[in-house]
Amino acid sequence: MSNNEHLLNFSIPQLLRWRVAESPKRTALREKDYGIWNAYTWEEYYTYVRKTGMGLRALGLGKGDTIAIIADNIPELLFVAIGGHAIGAISAGIYQTTMPAEIAQIIQYLKISVVFCDNQEQVDKVLEVRDQIPHVKKVIFEDDRGMRDYMSDDWFINIRDLFEMGDAAHAKDPDLFESLVDQGKPDDVCHLCLTSGTTGLPKGTMMTHKNYINMGVRITQVDTLEETDEYVSFLPFAWIGEQMNSFGVAMATGITINFPESVETAMSDLKEIGPHFMFGAPRIYEGIRSEIWLKIDQSYWFNKLMYNYFIRIGITAAGYRMTGKSMPAMLRFKAWLGKQIIFRPLVNQLGLLRLRRAYTGGAALGPELFTFYQAIGVNLKQIYGQTEITGIAYMHRDGDIRPETVGKPLPGTECKIADDGEILSRSPQVQSLYQGSRDFRQPKGFCGGPDQHRSHCDGKMGRRQRIVLFHLHGSVQEKRGGRPDYGTGDRCQFQSGKRTFQNQAVCAAL
Repeated sequence: MSNNEHLLNFSIPQLLRWRVAESPKRTALREKDYGIWNAYTWEEYYTYVRKTGMGLRALGLGKGDTIAIIADNIPELLFVAIGGHAIGAISAGIYQTTMPAEIAQIIQYLKISVVFCDNQEQVDKVLEVRDQIPHVKKVIFEDDRGMRDYMSDDWFINIRDLFEMGDAAHAKDPDLFESLVDQGKPDDVCHLCLTSGTTGLPKGTMMTHKNYINMGVRITQVDTLEETDEYVSFLPFAWIGEQMNSFGVAMATGITINFPESVETAMSDLKEIGPHFMFGAPRIYEGIRSEIWLKIDQSYWFNKLMYNYFIRIGITAAGYRMTGKSMPAMLRFKAWLGKQIIFRPLVNQLGLLRLRRAYTGGAALGPELFTFYQAIGVNLKQIYGQTEITGIAYMHRDGDIRPETVGKPLPGTECKIADDGEILSRSPQVQSLYQGSRDFRQPKGFCGGPDQHRSHCDGKMGRRQRIVLFHLHGSVQEKRGGRPDYGTGDRCQFQSGKRTFQNQAVCAAL
């Protein structure tokens, strides 16, 4: 476990600058364009952030102004966001599938000054509601295909022209950018992350630099990542999960972020990269399993016979690995043999051979899917959290993967159950405000969420919208009363009804 607590003293641009000092020539970003992977070193990454930041400042942006990003995952997205952070501005992600009318509402609510779009499709959405967003100064675009007729309107600007403006501003005052970066503080708001909007217009959660960096530090205290590790970025940037990886995990660990050529080619591009860790919604893993089944169904009869035999062996062996139990010697040998002749080639075809850990969250995932992936050698684990806690509050540990749960709290995360059964969490990742509202946290800084439970004799906890199980290991004692208690990490205690659960709090979404 690396000691990287000192990273919490940086803002995101300051941490990027620190990465440049540590490993300037190491690859930070990689993008596939026209079938070719193009790399950016940490030094080049910082240079483009400087170009963008100084260009945005030349457009009139400054501390407290907000930049909306409506784009597929491309390096320029990070250049704009972190370039804005460097000059004290705030970024905000809007989903690419958002319709024009809702884009106008979000832009009005977040008080957006500049919009960055990756292509004409997104530009046209913003253009359609131009009369409703008079405070937007500029619309920046990256892909100039189809944009020739727009260039007579100075409301639009190509990001390459923005880079040139940034270079010109930097040439006039070479020390200004570094001084602006130095002014950043870890507790400054840097990004407005939209909530799901299930009860109305999405709310802008006010995230700080420290929220993201602390998340990256805590995750790697559970599952170590190396600077040489690869990550494929295909989740929507507007979602907290992608921000958590791009702003937090990548900056805290120095891993390389890879951008697919398009959303449609994401899974095939993933095979070329062979990531070391992966984060995706349940539908991603369901789709990969369906692809495996299709390959087996189309294979020769002998391959089917071997697969059907060894998948049963793998499922049995997975039960031991997931619970940390010692595996019988003969079962261990059969599982190893199945991995070498069946599952290793199969996983290699999917691009997952180097994958040490895969994470899923955001929705329920059936226990049989966890067991299936563990059986073929993919270490799939569940996470649980919410936007307001920077993505993750609880996650599985290696050797303790119980499909009906989502694991222990991250280091430094406290868990509490309210009298009405609401799940409350507290940690340095928790932010306190929505855009334009007061502090929504519970007393003592706890953050509530949509999940709620109720105690039953079998230990299951129910919720208004879905089932949540608190799997609490250690002593289970009979006790009257129902007041909740809380703790940190594996020293949590929960009292409900006649039971007291101690030692390890494990929240689960079934």
